[in-house]
Amino acid sequence: MSTTSQSDLVASEAVSRTQEFFSIGELANRWRCSRGTVYTRLRRTGAQVLDFAPAGKKGRKCVPIDVVLQIEKRQMRRLR
Repeated sequence: MSTTSQSDLVASEAVSRTQEFFSIGELANRWRCSRGTVYTRLRRTGAQVLDFAPAGKKGRKCVPIDVVLQIEKRQMRRLR
């Protein structure tokens, strides 16, 4: 990774840090995938999400920025 790319990544993280939580829809837009794929990725990593809905009920879920950055860091690959 070049230094320009690293500085861009650091700047991106700094901007993202102002937002503490992401909704599932926001993550789908950020990762350019479907909401179903977001749920699958979160389940696969065992991520903990913030959910105030009672057990068994549907509710909006919030994903902490630390979890999002951790998933993104694991998925980064060098383009060959």
